[in-house]
Amino acid sequence: MSGALRLRPVLLVMALAACSPSGERAVPGGGRLAGAAAGWNVVLVTVDTQRADRLSGYGYQRRATSPRIDTLLLDSGVRFARAMSPRGATWPALASLLTGLYPTGHGVIRNGYGLPDGLPTLPLLLHDAGYQTGAFLNNMQSANHSGWDAFHYARGDDVRLVRQAHEWIRGLEPDRPFFLWTHLFGPHSPYHMAKLLDEIPGLDPDYDGPVKMGKVALDRILSEGIPLGEADLAQLDAYYDGAVLATDRHVGRLIDGLRTAPGADRTLFVYASDHGEALYEHHEYLYHACSAYQNVLQVPLSIVAPGLLEPGTVIDRVVELIDVLPTLLELLGLEAPAEQHGVSLVRLLERPDAGGTERPAFSEYDDTAIRTVMSGGWKLIVNPDAVDPVCVPGAPDFPFPIEPLELYDLTADPGETRNLAAERPDVVDELRALIAARFAGLSDRGREQDIPEDLRRELEALGYVAN
Repeated sequence: MSGALRLRPVLLVMALAACSPSGERAVPGGGRLAGAAAGWNVVLVTVDTQRADRLSGYGYQRRATSPRIDTLLLDSGVRFARAMSPRGATWPALASLLTGLYPTGHGVIRNGYGLPDGLPTLPLLLHDAGYQTGAFLNNMQSANHSGWDAFHYARGDDVRLVRQAHEWIRGLEPDRPFFLWTHLFGPHSPYHMAKLLDEIPGLDPDYDGPVKMGKVALDRILSEGIPLGEADLAQLDAYYDGAVLATDRHVGRLIDGLRTAPGADRTLFVYASDHGEALYEHHEYLYHACSAYQNVLQVPLSIVAPGLLEPGTVIDRVVELIDVLPTLLELLGLEAPAEQHGVSLVRLLERPDAGGTERPAFSEYDDTAIRTVMSGGWKLIVNPDAVDPVCVPGAPDFPFPIEPLELYDLTADPGETRNLAAERPDVVDELRALIAARFAGLSDRGREQDIPEDLRRELEALGYVAN
């Protein structure tokens, strides 16, 4: 499918238009984006559990959830309409973004696992290129990170995270570029971030049902099989959307505080999430890690580069989170590692409306043989070993059935409600062949790792085990 171009009046991230290092303005289509951002700062903003279709900039209309993200990070640069995560779990997905590899390729196949020593990552590569590097995270806090000059874990407090990031920025050397990564926790269950709002839009103050803003209450819905009706789901959606809106304000504050950073007018911004959230839409499941459906695997992704990328551009082609690292490195004029599963999107940024064959997108599932592929409007889920995921702590029998084969026509059935595997064996065979070809010969670092007890307790405190 050809990319679509959409232009709107917008405010640029820094309200500044930058020029390329040569002094000549680089524009999409000119073939001059490779290396055009050499020496620029890089700011990576990731948000936990953010569904693409719950952002106003991605067409959500029930309530305004993302005014500042829309203005600063979606409308001010290039937005990818169909970006895919390789896993519905934070640590595997973010490790893929940082390495350009699928989860088995980098070995972080579960939350709590660490990256292998010496594996090239974005912070390591930029640190070696002379960048000042700082990470301020509310998840993935102990994944054997390297390449960071500063590393802070804010224990789920996004207010604290933004403050720490601003403090670090103020202490930077002005003559060296920086790489800043912030990972905000806001929309993750149990959606406590919504409490920061004066009023949660759409919340019924007289509601007295089972949906409450708390991990115990939400887990109980799953473990006891409590059915949710229309009023319950409206309350659940209001909690989630409220957490998205509160996070939107934190993202706005974060970027406001970068306006005086060294080289603010020469800063690349990347905005993405690790995965989405099921919100009871499949198999009455609330969370994400058990799901292989689009509401979890499709994520927001945008790149902002003032003066280099046309504001308001929308690229309606399938891309993957593993494409972020090679894309950034090419824009910065830096060499990518030899082992890469992703590809640079620079040619696509130069010609957003170019035709050509669209690449498939894939996902994995821990150390199982479960895989998904999305290609040509079709989505296939394969589960050859009939694995039954454990989705809820204390409820190992919670039903989340993944069939051996599930095939969906995403054009006619975007909600993945009708399994066509039995009706279209020809399509199943073609997509299974794509999966086999894609993962054949790739490095597999997906070994069992022990999770230290203190880290396990931290994950449990965040409500982050088995969801």
